[in-house]
Amino acid sequence: MHEKSFRNQVSWMMFLLSVLVIWVHSYNADLFAAGLSQPLLEQTEQIENLVSVGIGQAAVPGFFMLSSYLFFRGFCWQRLGEKWKSRFYSILLPYVVWNLLYYLGYVLATGLPAVRTIVGREPVLFTAAGVLEAVLHYSYAPVFWYLYQLIFLILLSPIIYFFVKNKITGILFLSALFLAVHLGLDTQKPNTDALAYYAFAAYMALHCKGISEGAWSARRVLAAAAGLTAAGICSMRMGEPGVSVIWTVFYRLLIPVSVWALFDGERLPKTRPWMRQSLFLYAVHYVIVRTVNKGAAIFLLRVAGEQALMLSAVGLYILMPAVVLLVSYGMALFLSRWLPGIWKILSGGRNL
Repeated sequence: MHEKSFRNQVSWMMFLLSVLVIWVHSYNADLFAAGLSQPLLEQTEQIENLVSVGIGQAAVPGFFMLSSYLFFRGFCWQRLGEKWKSRFYSILLPYVVWNLLYYLGYVLATGLPAVRTIVGREPVLFTAAGVLEAVLHYSYAPVFWYLYQLIFLILLSPIIYFFVKNKITGILFLSALFLAVHLGLDTQKPNTDALAYYAFAAYMALHCKGISEGAWSARRVLAAAAGLTAAGICSMRMGEPGVSVIWTVFYRLLIPVSVWALFDGERLPKTRPWMRQSLFLYAVHYVIVRTVNKGAAIFLLRVAGEQALMLSAVGLYILMPAVVLLVSYGMALFLSRWLPGIWKILSGGRNL
């Protein structure tokens, strides 16, 4: 696969995973529950859970694996400083700035009674302790738990590389990680499952580049089909009482890996700028989703009948990625054109 095709395929994967993340956070059945009977509420939950709790679970593991693959692709000890410097500007700096912006947003929003109703929080005061809490524990931007974990994984990259640079030790290391997941041994910073996803992709980047970046073929399609079938088996197993969490981890790993294998990188159409919002989209989607959902629920609970309320909730859920992409892209265009310095920080140096 040519380099441009590879980068374009990465952009496609990032876009698809971003849409899944938006749907995960678009769940709104709880906001409309007060106006729905139990049967209609259950139907709404079933429809939304199909994506939010089902397929959407694979989104963030997919991000972990893509981030790791890009980090370890062509990696050697001499490039560690270069890689860390790059991630400082593309990951750490945006993480700090966005958490501060979310904190300041809550300080301002909860000071206005009308807005406070939609936000649903008590007044937040601006303090030094609040700043530290916002940055160190992403307390006002819960979606940034992913970047929080990713920062630890990037810091651990030399240790990960030490274990996976050799094929045999790499397989043993991955086996130990998946066993730790099965036994419930959680390292927390980072989480053991996140470490497993990250290390798996590191191994693929170092030893299986020919497979992951090879020419599209019938063999790749068969491998993808086998992966999706295995994911389906894992999906059925992970819903059983008392079953090991390893089934969930394998499910979340197999979905993005199989989708990647299905892509024909050389024939994929080029992604459009609105599809390449990447980190910026991830950062702003949550506040857009919550504002639209809560605002709509407050209004519709007063004027809509029960059936219309259910259809509105489900319709809003289905359309939310389009709404978020439109609003986010408008913001991105404005910032990139009129405030390029700020855009560079908020996007982690990424271009549309």
